[in-house]
Amino acid sequence: MNCGDPMSQDSLEPKAEHIDAIVQHIARYRLTIFAAIERVPVFSALGPRQIKNMLQHCRRQSLIGCAPLHHAAKYWFLDAGGAERCGLEPNRSGPLSELAKLRALAILRYCILAERPRHRLTADDLARSFPTVFRQGLPEGYYFDPQDSGRLGLARVDAGRRGRWDRIVQSLREDIDDHLHQVGFRKLIQAGRFEITLLTVLRQKARRIIEALSQYRDTARVPLHVVAMPELLPLVSPRLLKGGISPSKRKTPFSRVSSLPVQEHGKTTGNGPLQTVGDLDI
Repeated sequence: MNCGDPMSQDSLEPKAEHIDAIVQHIARYRLTIFAAIERVPVFSALGPRQIKNMLQHCRRQSLIGCAPLHHAAKYWFLDAGGAERCGLEPNRSGPLSELAKLRALAILRYCILAERPRHRLTADDLARSFPTVFRQGLPEGYYFDPQDSGRLGLARVDAGRRGRWDRIVQSLREDIDDHLHQVGFRKLIQAGRFEITLLTVLRQKARRIIEALSQYRDTARVPLHVVAMPELLPLVSPRLLKGGISPSKRKTPFSRVSSLPVQEHGKTTGNGPLQTVGDLDI
């Protein structure tokens, strides 16, 4: 697999700040793809060729590796040298399992490639920026949405579950209870500065989840969003077919599900506590 163009003899050596940025970016999100790298602020002045040369340089230094994502697409992950450079354990390096790859890609796309970018938070980020909510044992997947006064969020990824949206709904209800029972999170919720987002693949399944959530009054205590990500379909289609859900062949943009009326192509089709509100073209 060609994971980057070889550096030409007259290519400039990548700057240390660029190397650190790419390694830390991958450490934060577990993996990355080229479209996401291009959006990292420190690379905004670089062209595609320069970024590819930088990736190739990092591979030669055993800082990052490259593996198939699906079909002809590829992704980059931390190699042993990159994990050491970031102070991470060796088990945080190497190619990801299929399940870990799906979860990491979903959060990467939601945070980096959405129209409104978000920032995935590490445990250190939470301890430093949100000390009142941090404790050992918190789940992974917290992010920060800087819009307006800023909002902390928890992203959950539906990794297939053979179409069992009832289990997903129960997990979301448990997430709500867990966070409401913690003083720091409860204050954020009361201030309207905390939300939970479920990332799934198909709009059909997202609607079923929303229908199930609407049956429980307790789900209105915390803002809930469901985002359908058809771009993840190549990673999960075999599991979806086994689960009895037939994926549409038509390519669709991301769709968000939230607490506003349903809007399909500019038409409002109803009201409810949790329903679809249009598309996110990314």
